Amino acid sequence: MMKRRTVLLLCILAILSLVIPKKAVSQPSQTSSSPEPIALYEGEILIYLLPQGRDLRNQGMDIGSELQTNQELNQQDFYTFQVFNSKRANIQGSTTIGYFSVNKHTAEIWDDNNQIRMSSAELDGIQRILRQAHHIDASTMRKFGTLRPGDW
Repeated sequence: MMKRRTVLLLCILAILSLVIPKKAVSQPSQTSSSPEPIALYEGEILIYLLPQGRDLRNQGMDIGSELQTNQELNQQDFYTFQVFNSKRANIQGSTTIGYFSVNKHTAEIWDDNNQIRMSSAELDGIQRILRQAHHIDASTMRKFGTLRPGDW
């Protein structure tokens, strides 16, 4: 179980190391480049690394997610996902874990149900890599870090 998790995490990091550095190298320098929003697939990676997903994988299950496109959501600044248990043995009741929003400008993740920002060592590391690749600096974090998924 732990070996499978480690292999999965290494695969994700390997994919990121192939994609992100090429993009970062193609830009002249971080200070002269404009910040770019993160891509949908990067938001999906962040969602997959949620602590709730890690907990379920430790129990032999897994999470899935579905992008929400309701016009009442702030889709300009956030990717919002319904996150669910994709391998729950007992199908009675809801498999929904919750709704989570990824800030496109900062890579921050919000638990929409509890209105808290999500954090873990894995998330923090991937967010740091994404921010560097997308030229998201301290001023961008200040400008967009105050946004909340419900601020629409």
